[in-house]
Amino acid sequence: MKTFNWQLFIGLKSRVLKQKIISKIIAALVLCVLVTGPSTAQNRGRSPQTGGGFGGSLPTPGLSVRFPDNAGCAPIASPYGSPTRYDGSSRRTGGGPGSTHGGIDLTLAEGTPLLAVAAGTVFGHGTGGMMEGHYLWLLHLPERSGLPFAFLTKYQHLAVRPTMPHGQVVSLGQEVARSGLTGTVGGHYGAAGYPHLHMTVRTIISDKVASTTSLESFSIVRDTIQVDPLVLYVPSLRVPEEAEDLSPERKKVVASYVDSKGSVQPPLAHTVWPVACDLAR
Repeated sequence: MKTFNWQLFIGLKSRVLKQKIISKIIAALVLCVLVTGPSTAQNRGRSPQTGGGFGGSLPTPGLSVRFPDNAGCAPIASPYGSPTRYDGSSRRTGGGPGSTHGGIDLTLAEGTPLLAVAAGTVFGHGTGGMMEGHYLWLLHLPERSGLPFAFLTKYQHLAVRPTMPHGQVVSLGQEVARSGLTGTVGGHYGAAGYPHLHMTVRTIISDKVASTTSLESFSIVRDTIQVDPLVLYVPSLRVPEEAEDLSPERKKVVASYVDSKGSVQPPLAHTVWPVACDLAR
Protein backbone atom coordinates (compact mmCIF):
# COMPACT_ATOMS: atom_id res chain seq x y z
CA MET A 1 0.00 0.00 0.00
CA LYS A 2 1.36 3.37 -1.07
CA THR A 3 1.92 6.13 1.49
CA PHE A 4 -0.34 9.20 0.99
CA ASN A 5 1.74 12.24 -0.03
CA TRP A 6 0.42 15.00 2.26
CA GLN A 7 2.91 17.58 1.01
CA LEU A 8 1.74 17.08 -2.59
CA PHE A 9 -1.90 17.32 -1.46
CA ILE A 10 -1.28 20.53 0.48
CA GLY A 11 0.63 22.02 -2.48
CA LEU A 12 -2.18 21.25 -4.90
CA LYS A 13 -4.77 22.64 -2.50
CA SER A 14 -2.73 25.83 -2.07
CA ARG A 15 -2.47 26.34 -5.85
CA VAL A 16 -6.22 25.82 -6.29
CA LEU A 17 -6.92 28.33 -3.53
CA LYS A 18 -4.59 30.90 -5.14
CA GLN A 19 -6.30 30.42 -8.51
CA LYS A 20 -9.71 30.99 -6.91
CA ILE A 21 -8.49 34.18 -5.25
CA ILE A 22 -7.00 35.49 -8.51
CA SER A 23 -10.23 34.66 -10.36
CA LYS A 24 -12.27 36.59 -7.81
CA ILE A 25 -9.97 39.62 -8.12
CA ILE A 26 -10.24 39.60 -11.93
CA ALA A 27 -14.04 39.28 -11.71
CA ALA A 28 -14.19 42.24 -9.33
CA LEU A 29 -12.08 44.40 -11.66
CA VAL A 30 -14.26 43.52 -14.66
CA LEU A 31 -17.39 44.38 -12.68
CA CYS A 32 -15.86 47.72 -11.68
CA VAL A 33 -15.19 48.61 -15.33
CA LEU A 34 -18.73 47.64 -16.34
CA VAL A 35 -20.26 49.76 -13.59
CA THR A 36 -18.18 52.87 -14.10
CA GLY A 37 -18.10 52.68 -17.89
CA PRO A 38 -15.23 53.56 -20.23
CA SER A 39 -12.71 56.01 -18.86
CA THR A 40 -13.43 59.62 -19.77
CA ALA A 41 -9.77 60.13 -20.55
CA GLN A 42 -9.93 57.46 -23.23
CA ASN A 43 -13.03 59.00 -24.78
CA ARG A 44 -12.06 62.67 -24.60
CA GLY A 45 -8.31 62.62 -25.06
CA ARG A 46 -7.40 64.40 -21.79
CA SER A 47 -7.33 63.26 -18.22
CA PRO A 48 -10.42 64.64 -16.45
CA GLN A 49 -10.17 65.92 -12.93
CA THR A 50 -12.61 65.57 -10.10
CA GLY A 51 -13.82 69.08 -9.40
CA GLY A 52 -16.85 70.87 -8.04
CA GLY A 53 -20.11 69.04 -8.61
CA PHE A 54 -19.85 65.35 -9.47
CA GLY A 55 -18.20 63.11 -12.05
CA GLY A 56 -15.18 64.12 -14.13
CA SER A 57 -14.33 67.70 -15.00
CA LEU A 58 -11.89 69.55 -17.22
CA PRO A 59 -9.45 71.99 -15.62
CA THR A 60 -10.10 75.72 -15.76
CA PRO A 61 -9.05 76.92 -19.25
CA GLY A 62 -8.54 80.54 -18.17
CA LEU A 63 -11.44 82.09 -20.08
CA SER A 64 -12.95 85.47 -19.21
CA VAL A 65 -16.12 87.11 -20.52
CA ARG A 66 -17.02 90.61 -21.60
CA PHE A 67 -20.00 92.17 -23.33
CA PRO A 68 -20.48 94.87 -25.97
CA ASP A 69 -20.20 98.39 -24.52
CA ASN A 70 -23.92 99.10 -24.82
CA ALA A 71 -25.05 95.86 -23.13
CA GLY A 72 -25.68 95.77 -19.41
CA CYS A 73 -25.38 92.06 -18.61
CA ALA A 74 -25.24 90.31 -15.25
CA PRO A 75 -21.53 89.64 -14.54
CA ILE A 76 -20.10 86.43 -13.15
CA ALA A 77 -20.00 86.57 -9.35
CA SER A 78 -18.01 83.35 -8.97
CA PRO A 79 -16.32 81.79 -12.03
CA TYR A 80 -15.74 78.17 -12.95
CA GLY A 81 -12.99 76.54 -10.93
CA SER A 82 -12.92 79.30 -8.32
CA PRO A 83 -11.93 78.25 -4.78
CA THR A 84 -14.05 81.10 -3.35
CA ARG A 85 -17.71 82.13 -3.35
CA TYR A 86 -19.10 85.47 -4.53
CA ASP A 87 -18.36 86.99 -1.11
CA GLY A 88 -14.74 85.85 -1.08
CA SER A 89 -15.27 83.03 1.42
CA SER A 90 -13.52 79.73 0.84
CA ARG A 91 -15.50 76.91 -0.76
CA ARG A 92 -13.71 74.50 1.56
CA THR A 93 -16.22 75.51 4.22
CA GLY A 94 -19.39 73.61 3.49
CA GLY A 95 -17.64 71.48 0.83
CA GLY A 96 -14.88 68.92 0.66
CA PRO A 97 -11.18 69.71 1.01
CA GLY A 98 -9.96 71.43 -2.11
CA SER A 99 -13.49 72.17 -3.33
CA THR A 100 -13.71 74.36 -6.41
CA HIS A 101 -16.66 75.84 -8.26
CA GLY A 102 -18.29 73.50 -10.76
CA GLY A 103 -20.03 76.21 -12.78
CA ILE A 104 -20.65 79.95 -12.82
CA ASP A 105 -22.74 82.05 -10.42
CA LEU A 106 -24.73 85.12 -11.42
CA THR A 107 -26.12 87.22 -8.57
CA LEU A 108 -29.75 87.95 -9.52
CA ALA A 109 -32.92 89.32 -7.97
CA GLU A 110 -35.46 86.63 -7.19
CA GLY A 111 -37.77 86.01 -10.11
CA THR A 112 -35.33 87.04 -12.85
CA PRO A 113 -36.21 85.21 -16.11
CA LEU A 114 -33.62 82.59 -17.04
CA LEU A 115 -33.02 81.82 -20.71
CA ALA A 116 -32.02 78.73 -22.66
CA VAL A 117 -28.39 79.41 -23.57
CA ALA A 118 -28.84 77.29 -26.71
CA ALA A 119 -31.65 75.50 -28.51
CA GLY A 120 -32.40 72.05 -27.13
CA THR A 121 -34.89 69.97 -25.18
CA VAL A 122 -35.88 69.50 -21.54
CA PHE A 123 -33.87 66.63 -20.07
CA GLY A 124 -35.09 66.64 -16.48
CA HIS A 125 -35.86 68.66 -13.36
CA GLY A 126 -36.15 68.11 -9.66
CA THR A 127 -35.43 69.39 -6.17
CA GLY A 128 -32.16 68.80 -4.37
CA GLY A 129 -30.91 69.74 -0.95
CA MET A 130 -28.57 72.45 0.23
CA MET A 131 -26.52 74.10 -2.52
CA GLU A 132 -28.86 72.82 -5.23
CA GLY A 133 -32.52 73.64 -4.63
CA HIS A 134 -34.95 73.41 -7.55
CA TYR A 135 -33.07 72.63 -10.76
CA LEU A 136 -33.54 72.11 -14.49
CA TRP A 137 -31.50 70.10 -17.00
CA LEU A 138 -31.54 70.97 -20.73
CA LEU A 139 -30.07 68.78 -23.46
CA HIS A 140 -28.38 70.45 -26.42
CA LEU A 141 -27.54 68.24 -29.40
CA PRO A 142 -25.67 69.66 -32.43
CA GLU A 143 -28.66 69.29 -34.76
CA ARG A 144 -30.61 71.74 -32.58
CA SER A 145 -27.96 74.00 -31.04
CA GLY A 146 -25.76 74.47 -34.09
CA LEU A 147 -22.65 73.82 -31.98
CA PRO A 148 -20.31 70.97 -32.98
CA PHE A 149 -20.54 69.13 -29.65
CA ALA A 150 -23.39 67.82 -27.50
CA PHE A 151 -23.83 69.13 -23.97
CA LEU A 152 -26.17 69.54 -21.01
CA THR A 153 -26.90 72.71 -19.05
CA LYS A 154 -28.13 72.73 -15.48
CA TYR A 155 -29.87 75.69 -13.83
CA GLN A 156 -29.92 75.62 -10.00
CA HIS A 157 -31.56 77.51 -7.12
CA LEU A 158 -34.73 78.18 -9.12
CA ALA A 159 -37.70 79.97 -7.57
CA VAL A 160 -40.04 77.05 -8.33
CA ARG A 161 -39.54 73.58 -9.72
CA PRO A 162 -40.12 73.53 -13.50
CA THR A 163 -43.02 71.48 -14.84
CA MET A 164 -42.03 71.18 -18.51
CA PRO A 165 -42.10 67.53 -19.64
CA HIS A 166 -39.05 65.59 -20.68
CA GLY A 167 -38.31 66.12 -24.36
CA GLN A 168 -40.08 69.46 -24.71
CA VAL A 169 -38.30 71.60 -27.28
CA VAL A 170 -36.83 74.92 -26.14
CA SER A 171 -35.55 77.60 -28.49
CA LEU A 172 -32.49 79.80 -28.17
CA GLY A 173 -33.15 82.56 -25.62
CA GLN A 174 -36.50 81.15 -24.51
CA GLU A 175 -37.43 81.67 -20.86
CA VAL A 176 -37.15 78.31 -19.10
CA ALA A 177 -37.26 79.23 -15.40
CA ARG A 178 -37.03 82.02 -12.82
CA SER A 179 -34.11 82.57 -10.50
CA GLY A 180 -34.48 82.05 -6.76
CA LEU A 181 -32.62 81.10 -3.61
CA THR A 182 -33.78 77.54 -3.01
CA GLY A 183 -31.01 75.39 -1.59
CA THR A 184 -29.16 78.37 -0.12
CA VAL A 185 -31.16 79.23 3.01
CA GLY A 186 -29.24 78.24 6.13
CA GLY A 187 -25.67 77.04 6.33
CA HIS A 188 -23.10 79.49 4.96
CA TYR A 189 -25.67 81.97 3.61
CA GLY A 190 -27.79 82.10 6.76
CA ALA A 191 -31.53 82.71 6.99
CA ALA A 192 -31.51 85.24 4.13
CA GLY A 193 -30.06 82.79 1.61
CA TYR A 194 -28.38 83.91 -1.59
CA PRO A 195 -30.59 84.59 -4.65
CA HIS A 196 -28.58 83.66 -7.72
CA LEU A 197 -28.23 81.34 -10.68
CA HIS A 198 -25.68 78.57 -10.60
CA MET A 199 -25.23 77.20 -14.13
CA THR A 200 -23.32 74.05 -14.92
CA VAL A 201 -22.33 72.77 -18.37
CA ARG A 202 -21.43 69.13 -19.00
CA THR A 203 -20.30 67.91 -22.42
CA ILE A 204 -21.44 64.46 -23.49
CA ILE A 205 -18.80 61.86 -24.34
CA SER A 206 -19.00 61.36 -28.10
CA ASP A 207 -19.94 57.68 -28.12
CA LYS A 208 -22.64 58.25 -25.48
CA VAL A 209 -24.67 60.85 -27.38
CA ALA A 210 -27.03 58.24 -28.86
CA SER A 211 -27.88 56.91 -25.39
CA THR A 212 -29.35 60.29 -24.32
CA THR A 213 -32.65 59.12 -25.80
CA SER A 214 -33.00 56.66 -22.93
CA LEU A 215 -32.91 57.86 -19.32
CA GLU A 216 -32.38 54.26 -18.23
CA SER A 217 -29.12 53.75 -20.17
CA PHE A 218 -27.63 57.25 -19.85
CA SER A 219 -25.70 58.34 -16.76
CA ILE A 220 -24.80 62.01 -16.27
CA VAL A 221 -21.98 61.09 -13.89
CA ARG A 222 -20.48 58.44 -16.14
CA ASP A 223 -21.24 59.76 -19.63
CA THR A 224 -20.47 63.49 -19.33
CA ILE A 225 -17.61 65.78 -18.34
CA GLN A 226 -18.00 69.09 -16.52
CA VAL A 227 -16.54 72.10 -18.36
CA ASP A 228 -16.31 75.87 -18.03
CA PRO A 229 -19.67 77.26 -19.29
CA LEU A 230 -17.76 80.02 -21.09
CA VAL A 231 -16.63 77.50 -23.71
CA LEU A 232 -20.11 77.90 -25.23
CA TYR A 233 -19.24 81.45 -26.27
CA VAL A 234 -15.88 80.77 -27.94
CA PRO A 235 -16.24 81.06 -31.74
CA SER A 236 -15.28 78.04 -33.87
CA LEU A 237 -14.47 75.82 -30.87
CA ARG A 238 -14.76 72.21 -32.04
CA VAL A 239 -14.55 70.61 -28.59
CA PRO A 240 -14.26 72.19 -25.11
CA GLU A 241 -10.79 70.69 -24.60
CA GLU A 242 -9.41 73.09 -27.21
CA ALA A 243 -10.14 76.10 -24.97
CA GLU A 244 -7.11 75.39 -22.80
CA ASP A 245 -4.78 75.86 -25.78
CA LEU A 246 -6.27 79.11 -27.13
CA SER A 247 -4.17 82.24 -27.40
CA PRO A 248 -4.57 84.76 -24.56
CA GLU A 249 -6.56 87.04 -26.86
CA ARG A 250 -9.05 84.33 -27.86
CA LYS A 251 -9.58 83.47 -24.20
CA LYS A 252 -11.23 86.89 -23.78
CA VAL A 253 -14.71 85.81 -24.80
CA VAL A 254 -17.38 88.23 -26.07
CA ALA A 255 -20.74 86.67 -25.14
CA SER A 256 -23.80 86.96 -27.33
CA TYR A 257 -27.04 87.80 -25.53
CA VAL A 258 -30.77 88.58 -25.68
CA ASP A 259 -31.52 92.30 -25.43
CA SER A 260 -34.37 93.93 -23.50
CA LYS A 261 -36.56 93.72 -26.62
CA GLY A 262 -36.14 89.96 -26.84
CA SER A 263 -33.79 89.95 -29.84
CA VAL A 264 -30.64 87.85 -30.05
CA GLN A 265 -27.47 89.93 -30.46
CA PRO A 266 -25.79 89.32 -32.80
CA PRO A 267 -28.75 87.87 -34.73
CA LEU A 268 -26.95 84.75 -36.04
CA ALA A 269 -25.52 83.66 -32.66
CA HIS A 270 -25.99 80.03 -31.56
CA THR A 271 -25.68 80.77 -27.82
CA VAL A 272 -26.78 83.57 -25.48
CA TRP A 273 -26.10 84.68 -21.91
CA PRO A 274 -28.51 82.95 -19.49
CA VAL A 275 -30.24 86.25 -18.59
CA ALA A 276 -31.32 89.12 -20.83
CA CYS A 277 -29.16 92.23 -20.99
CA ASP A 278 -30.34 95.86 -20.83
CA LEU A 279 -29.25 98.14 -23.62
CA ALA A 280 -27.75 101.49 -22.78
CA ARG A 281 -29.72 104.37 -24.28
